[in-house]
Amino acid sequence: MIYGWADTDLKIDLSEGKIEKEKAARELYESYLGAKGTNARILWDRVPPEVDPFSPDNLLIIGAGVLDGTIVPAANRTAITFKSPVTGLLGYSMVGGYFGPGLKQAGYDTIVISGKSPAPVYLWIKDDTVELRDASHLWGKDTQETQAILRDQLGEKKAQILCIGPAGEHKVYAASIEHDPGISASRRGGGAVMGDKKLKAIAVYGTKDIHIARPAPLYQLCREILGRVGWLWEAWETFPVLDPTYHLPMGAYDNFSEDPPAEVWEAIKRGKEIGEACKPLKVRRLSCYNCQMRCRQLQRASDGRLVGLKCSAHTRSMIATEIFDGRFNVEFVNLCEKYGLDTLATQNLVAFVIDLYQKGILTKEDTDGIHLEFGNSGADAALTLVKKMAYREGIGDIMAEGAYRAARRIGRGAEKYAVTTKKLECRHDFLFNPRDALGEAVSDGEDHHKLHTDVPMPPYDRYDFSPQAEEAYIKSDFWGHPRELEEHFRNRKDGVNYEGMCQWVCYADECAAVYDSLGLCAWVSGWLDHPPITGIGMFADLLSHVTGMDIDEAGLRKIGQRIQCLVRSYNVREGLRRKDDAVPEFHFHMKPPEYLKEIYGEVQRLDRNLFNQWIDRFYQLKGWDSEGIPTKETLEELGLGDVYQELGRRGITATPVQSGPEVSG
Repeated sequence: MIYGWADTDLKIDLSEGKIEKEKAARELYESYLGAKGTNARILWDRVPPEVDPFSPDNLLIIGAGVLDGTIVPAANRTAITFKSPVTGLLGYSMVGGYFGPGLKQAGYDTIVISGKSPAPVYLWIKDDTVELRDASHLWGKDTQETQAILRDQLGEKKAQILCIGPAGEHKVYAASIEHDPGISASRRGGGAVMGDKKLKAIAVYGTKDIHIARPAPLYQLCREILGRVGWLWEAWETFPVLDPTYHLPMGAYDNFSEDPPAEVWEAIKRGKEIGEACKPLKVRRLSCYNCQMRCRQLQRASDGRLVGLKCSAHTRSMIATEIFDGRFNVEFVNLCEKYGLDTLATQNLVAFVIDLYQKGILTKEDTDGIHLEFGNSGADAALTLVKKMAYREGIGDIMAEGAYRAARRIGRGAEKYAVTTKKLECRHDFLFNPRDALGEAVSDGEDHHKLHTDVPMPPYDRYDFSPQAEEAYIKSDFWGHPRELEEHFRNRKDGVNYEGMCQWVCYADECAAVYDSLGLCAWVSGWLDHPPITGIGMFADLLSHVTGMDIDEAGLRKIGQRIQCLVRSYNVREGLRRKDDAVPEFHFHMKPPEYLKEIYGEVQRLDRNLFNQWIDRFYQLKGWDSEGIPTKETLEELGLGDVYQELGRRGITATPVQSGPEVSG
């Protein structure tokens, strides 16, 4: 009997309208787990550099985590993988909610979608029934209308749905794949790939059991995890999600070259007042499948629709546009969910266009006669830009290409103001924290938040641990990290422990690969302080109990390293090199805003020489050469000898690596 995995994959050829069920390759799943890991291997094998992101040969791969649908708390994540039209690299986006568990309960681990349909279709999966159906009546509908129509038509109110909106249909580079209010696969253009394939939606409903190898120890471990949820739940209930002061390090979009003006700083400091004004909009909190966090807050927009907000969605559009009004933020997020747009990319693009207009690079002739400005008087215009981008109307057609390409299309110096990482719109964070800067540069998700751990690191961690508290923390149930990292935690206040920082970012890279492949939510498995599911050792215990694999912390770390090395190899094959592992240039020139001193004390400008040393050290720790190419020894040690052969066939070989010294300040 197969434990944990559903043991069946689906292959969908949209060009031919063919559906195949295939027994899952056990070796593939044991080597790469599921979700992010297995998806990456499939993309490596089937989508070489010659394939354009909008080619029928590009794949859209939907993979459930191996722990999805079990009793493991917060095991509900699904990876959607494709060659990204935004970055030209391996693109993936994680989505929570209920889709992954629903797919597993229908009897499938992974859906591999190829080709292009000649007409709009949707995929319906109900246990053993798998059908492609006509979606012409859904084409042009927004995401919420699409889901309501499908559930009514299918007669399954609990069907779990992934769908695109008008933005995906128009192949907007920032198009998302929506699932539920506040839950979407947003980043890197998966919605555009899905729209290009004329696939409007995927609906699933499953009733099958997932077999567990060792139910008794799994039950006991899950009880222990739930016993630690209370602290996190209580902290989240008081988390200042509506308080822009929490997001101060993000700053204001149009002031990357100087300190924000006083009025912006004063508006940001009114965060609690803004939060109070938003309280009447709150309806309730929601959680994903089998999760105790309830991190989503539902608020009601002016059109009556429920909008899901979590984390930065509460404040990012306000900070980017300098419209410090929570009601505007709800309307902004509502439009993104409705049209199927990545909120992070959209707020970046809207602010980018306003910025160019204010600088005189764009005129009313370029903006369809719309006057653009930062601040509350520009709210209507900002929302109009969102709709124009979703439908590629006027200036929205340029925005739809993403900031990197839009800047080059506009010209006139616009390139200087496109804030991207590897061509993807980034979070607008001021990366004065060295850990964040390194993480932003080297993350395969083009996002430093993917390389956080729950352990605070210098110099701006806002934690004041006494030596006694440090030891208590290390000995507590919340410390689940390798023992060799303990000294780096203890020494993090000895100046700035850059060596420790590099070690931790490298370890966080492994952690992210593992929890994204197991299907565990980052919020409860390492990203937030004091997570109930802590460290790769506990991940290994959960995996062993569910699947019957005999795997320990070292073995699971090796799988994490294998997944990340494969993803890196894919991107290297696409042309990624050291020059691409960078942060927006302004960080090396900009004077840190004065208001950051109120949070962190003295803040230093990012130093280019030190930054380069951190990149060198990270590469050494990963077993890559000075250009970021994995070495033969690293690839073969991780069981990726065939990957080495393929890179060599294309003339891509690493230079010999000299072991370098630890990094000091």
